[in-house]
Amino acid sequence: MKLRLLAVIFLALLGLTAARAEPVTRREAVAAIKVLETDITGPDAEQAAETVMRFGKESDAVLLIIGEETMPWMQTDVPPAEGKVRWMLMAAYCAGDIKAQLEKRRAEDDPYRGWLAVIKAYEQIRKKQPRISIPEVEELMEKERAGVLKDEADELIKEQQKQQPDNMV
Repeated sequence: MKLRLLAVIFLALLGLTAARAEPVTRREAVAAIKVLETDITGPDAEQAAETVMRFGKESDAVLLIIGEETMPWMQTDVPPAEGKVRWMLMAAYCAGDIKAQLEKRRAEDDPYRGWLAVIKAYEQIRKKQPRISIPEVEELMEKERAGVLKDEADELIKEQQKQQPDNMV
């Protein structure tokens, strides 16, 4: 089932929101993003990922449009260990997208910055887990090397603007 992993993650996010009544502040989100950028495999990365994901879900300061087009690596059934890596890449995507929006001070989805964050995180993960291979992220890397990833993101934004998104987080 293609959407199983993504569905499980969204259910987990709902549980995170219920677990803590106080919303994540901008300052906490920025600090968590910094942790993920510095070392997505570090000891504080999972907590930082949860903080970023909660901020993306709760905050009106950002707009995240989540789907197969933005996170193709989340659409696959995988073993639990690889699922964790893919979840961390989802958090990296959200961190990059959120950071871009906070810097611009506009709630406008930025898949390109999300994808760049995923590429950087994937490279960090591969240094510690060289056997991991996620074809969907490898494809993003190829597109960036070819100079077409930004164009693809711009096209995706145009498509999103044409449609009323029903998958906003």
